[in-house]
Amino acid sequence: MIDEVRQSTDIVDVVSDYVRLHPSGRHFKALSPFTQEKTPSFIVSPDKQIYKCFSSGKGGNVFTFVMEMEKVSFPEAVEMLAKRAGIDIGKYQQQKAKEKDKREASQFDTLRWAAKLFHGTLQSEAGSAALAYLTGKRGLEPGTIRRFGLGFAPESWDHLLHAAERDGAPVEHLVSLGLLTRHPKRNTLYDTFRNRIIFPILTVGGQVAGFGGRTLSNDAETPKYINSPESAFFEKSKLLYGMHAAKNEIRRQETAILVEGYMDVIAMHQAGFTNTVASCGTALTRYQAKILKRYTSRVLFLYDGDNAGKKSMLAGIDILLSEGLTPWVVMLPGNEDPDSFIRNYGKEAFLGELESEKSSFQDFQLRCYQDAGWMESPDTASKAISAMTRSIALIADPVQKELYIDELSKKLDLSRQTLREVMAASDTGGSTRESRQRRSEPAPQPLARQAPLSVTERTFLEALIESTFYGNEVLDFAASHESMFHLEHPAAQTIFSHLVRRFREMNDRDGHLDINSEISSIGMEDASNLAFDILFRLPVNETTRLTPAELEQHARRCLSHFLVAVKALVLEPLQKEKQKIIAQLQSATSTHEQERLSRELLEHNKQFRAMEQEVDESIRGILGE
Repeated sequence: MIDEVRQSTDIVDVVSDYVRLHPSGRHFKALSPFTQEKTPSFIVSPDKQIYKCFSSGKGGNVFTFVMEMEKVSFPEAVEMLAKRAGIDIGKYQQQKAKEKDKREASQFDTLRWAAKLFHGTLQSEAGSAALAYLTGKRGLEPGTIRRFGLGFAPESWDHLLHAAERDGAPVEHLVSLGLLTRHPKRNTLYDTFRNRIIFPILTVGGQVAGFGGRTLSNDAETPKYINSPESAFFEKSKLLYGMHAAKNEIRRQETAILVEGYMDVIAMHQAGFTNTVASCGTALTRYQAKILKRYTSRVLFLYDGDNAGKKSMLAGIDILLSEGLTPWVVMLPGNEDPDSFIRNYGKEAFLGELESEKSSFQDFQLRCYQDAGWMESPDTASKAISAMTRSIALIADPVQKELYIDELSKKLDLSRQTLREVMAASDTGGSTRESRQRRSEPAPQPLARQAPLSVTERTFLEALIESTFYGNEVLDFAASHESMFHLEHPAAQTIFSHLVRRFREMNDRDGHLDINSEISSIGMEDASNLAFDILFRLPVNETTRLTPAELEQHARRCLSHFLVAVKALVLEPLQKEKQKIIAQLQSATSTHEQERLSRELLEHNKQFRAMEQEVDESIRGILGE
């Protein structure tokens, strides 16, 4: 339907509703609708049905133009243009909803299959050591292991892959969900999780969304925990571990206990504290706070007592307050976390600790600033007091806000009027939702100056984008070797990753991507503008007028240009490293250092030549030379 709307809409007609266009050769020109200018730099190409604004850098098609001018989303722009063209989109919307539901159900089935496989492996001989670790060292009961669906991924490169082939599980799903990884050079697949305890991470409704994995290796270089990569199904910032099992008890007790790790949640539930959840390896987010708000208005922080834990709780307090939740804090003694404390001292001692050490968020803030020495001098004390008043300002309820001001006044021996003035001076009146949201977020950091797009990366993208007019040969190669490419420029990498992902999602590999539509659906504005700039500058391609032989000739030319760009892209990091060694050698003063760098340069040259030869052989093989 999107194609039907686009084909039924002339971008020149649409743009003419907003700006006055003047013919200019094959194009139309106008003063930019995005900036104030005297010389026209806004150009519309009727041949390609796209526009480029050289004063602002923006570019796009008819959909992105309407989105820019009307400040609407992509679906809204499609709907507006469909109405303009007299196209009924009701049936299409229903069909898309059904297709999306079916696709998501299939992916959830794959995740559920993987969870069952990992759990079954833990119970098998292959998982005996992992099971002994959980039951012996971590003290988990069989019922707890079953309740949380814990599993094991053995130290094998293809355990999951072979099981998928045996059971008919969609391998492409496992790749897109990050459970299988593609080898950068061999173009083979291998298991992402190996020799790890597996923690299925479920949605609030109880569907498997992703996995966390704790290594059993003692290798210091191996990450202790890894998670499934981010996907449409697994967004760590929008999930709380254990929420599916804790939500009813949170509602009943009117309090949620928030801990840091998976094992903390499991140990707490086993000990009877079944209102416990954890963020999935991230700092607490506003989205997670909104989830908690559905079930309670009180949250008890139970993080580690180290500096990192205190810092996370201080930040989390403002997140919770901004969403209308009341935070409380418990600090466990020493280096204990909930899991270790319960194992070492038992449930009753832990319960006593919760009751005796529970403090308000304000007492916790004051204690942290006192322990850090901030309250010992006027200049740092004023900063601490300002921070505490900012937290109070996030509270929406005026009575609560006044009570906390009164309490802080007594603790600091400062007048309430002074504290109110401090709050006002920081522009933290808290009277609007927007201001509360703005204050609850961390202060933005200065942006690092972004390096310009290199000639190598631009050539790479030009060949990739142009190739889409003539077939899928280049995209197929890029998708098969994706992991060997890393583009330094963020927008360039986003374009490449988006096109490869969309190619993989194609049901019909004999079809081709509509590059115009695909670019407009890139989520990153800088990337979309860059891609449209490249597309705008490419020669006009009227593939409908080309014979099959001419199409094949163009496709081979694009592939050849792309592979030359690939070679430059692969060798560029090695070339930069070589220049770095040469610069160090030229500035070296000692003979010993010069000899070491000379040997390093010699070895680097060998590696460079070997890599160059390997790439050349691959290119010749692909081109059939």
